[in-house]
Amino acid sequence: MKRLILLVVMLLSLTGCILPGVNQELDTIEVTSAAGYIYRPLVSGVDDWTVQPGDKETLDFAPWHDSYGNRTGLSDVRWKLEDVTVKLDEKTEDDTLFWPSNLSKNECVWFPGWTAPMELISGLPYPMYPLTGYPWDACGSHVIQPMPSQMATITASARAEWIEVEITLPTRSDGQYTLDLPGYTPRASNVLTVRLSGPQEIVATWTDGNRDESWLFVVPVDWFWIDGSWQIPVGPSDVCN
Repeated sequence: MKRLILLVVMLLSLTGCILPGVNQELDTIEVTSAAGYIYRPLVSGVDDWTVQPGDKETLDFAPWHDSYGNRTGLSDVRWKLEDVTVKLDEKTEDDTLFWPSNLSKNECVWFPGWTAPMELISGLPYPMYPLTGYPWDACGSHVIQPMPSQMATITASARAEWIEVEITLPTRSDGQYTLDLPGYTPRASNVLTVRLSGPQEIVATWTDGNRDESWLFVVPVDWFWIDGSWQIPVGPSDVCN
């Protein structure tokens, strides 16, 4: 009996027949907007990819390029910087980054090697040197302990303000397709393109007035996020004032 079943399956596969109950119709969703990238940032507006402990540096992730034509920062303005961290190899704690209001949202100030104490009233960190928008303690200790030459790892993440997706549904000979999104206009094509501002579930529907079918699609959160990581040489130094 087993041999007979195996023979039937083999014959069907050779003739291109489809076994009963197997649905060969496909429905898909994919991102069609350009992929996003975070390239390494400009450091204080220049290509010099090395820093000294205690120096005031600006990490600039705005879409741009270096003097050699290599792209820097975010790939385009659709992406917004959400988080940046810097960790030195020889330090347990991350360095503190500062986001002064007079800089763009894609720039932050970094004092290599500086992990700041917190000002208790404002809840803001103390910068190593006076910095717009942050508390300053003239009597505090604004020095970094001597440190050897080492590497710092810069990590950044960004979120897309929108992405464009394409939904392909099984073909029907007549009727209209639509998505359960505000203002979406039904259309005859089974390929539907839409711009989205966040992760969500989308129901696509086909109807000819008498019959209807629906498909559920999930737009995951990771389609809206990108990240990048780079290493930059730091130091060595003595105590920096």
